[in-house]
Amino acid sequence: MQVRCMMCGKKEGITEEHVDYRKFQDNPKRVYICKMCMARTLNEAKDGQKAHKPM
Repeated sequence: MQVRCMMCGKKEGITEEHVDYRKFQDNPKRVYICKMCMARTLNEAKDGQKAHKPM
């Protein structure tokens, strides 16, 4: 099954072993975020929570 990342637009194929495969079969318009975008978002969120260094 082909799915498209909501953030970067990259198409990926998922197989029956994927965690959300059944959910995508039930609702093909479900939101998908690839692993790279998920890691980028997590990293940006962690950096945003860090205290800023004084000048």
